[in-house]
Amino acid sequence: MTGKRILIAGLPDAGKTTYIAALNGVMSQDGDFSLQLDGKASQWTYVNDMTNKWLEGETVTHSTDEEAKFIKWPLKNKDGQRIDLTIPDMKGEYYYDIINNDFDQKLAKFCEEADGILYFINGMSRFVLKDHFMNMQNDRNGEYADADDGANKEIDETKQREAADKIKLKPENMQDVTKNLLVIKYLRELMGDVKIVVAISSWDERKGYNSIEDYFKQMCPAIYNYVTKNFSNSMLCGVSAQGVKYGSEDSAKLNELTEKGKRAYIFTDEKKFDLALPLQYLID
Repeated sequence: MTGKRILIAGLPDAGKTTYIAALNGVMSQDGDFSLQLDGKASQWTYVNDMTNKWLEGETVTHSTDEEAKFIKWPLKNKDGQRIDLTIPDMKGEYYYDIINNDFDQKLAKFCEEADGILYFINGMSRFVLKDHFMNMQNDRNGEYADADDGANKEIDETKQREAADKIKLKPENMQDVTKNLLVIKYLRELMGDVKIVVAISSWDERKGYNSIEDYFKQMCPAIYNYVTKNFSNSMLCGVSAQGVKYGSEDSAKLNELTEKGKRAYIFTDEKKFDLALPLQYLID
């Protein structure tokens, strides 16, 4: 028996809880999946209620509890090896605290002992980093300085850096890519060079991309470059835990896809109807 801890992370509405609900449903089925259940998870009532919503085609919302839940899953791989997997399920707002260096210490302890990261992202946009504060401050100094006043031209960089460190960032006002990159950088510093999977949620709604790498390079090159250069072992994928946009398929069709194991999938350069693939990558 092997014990593994995997951090499932992401900002609010990134798709973490939907993935857990769908994964529990998929691994309960018979099929050629990389991981299957080998017993009931802890927090069973909570997990089962989420999975029932997924089966019924209802939106799975994250926990309203203030404290994170730690779910222990007894799993087995294709070779029959037993794996006791522990994952946290928590509100994405916890990760906003990271941005201001105020992360929950209990969760930080879990992170330090974890074997890998499954990081969910839902939404991309261009961004401005806190690191850019220096350049913005320089621009302001240049804008207001007297051109003939040499003293005003000399910028005290130490004071500027001190001012930047004291800035209380407001995540809700930041671009999505900025927030995600800051959290991933924090986790890299906290957890070291662990394996990481970065997953784009709601992949069924992303159109026109031949591969997941194509998507990252077009939509979020900063995250792509940071992850591939700072983690020795990384995987990029798209995840469609719902399988379809709710309301686009009738309930009978959704049930048919679920029963055939053709609903939820992972995408790299093709669809793979095995939601456990990212976890298998992190566990191996």
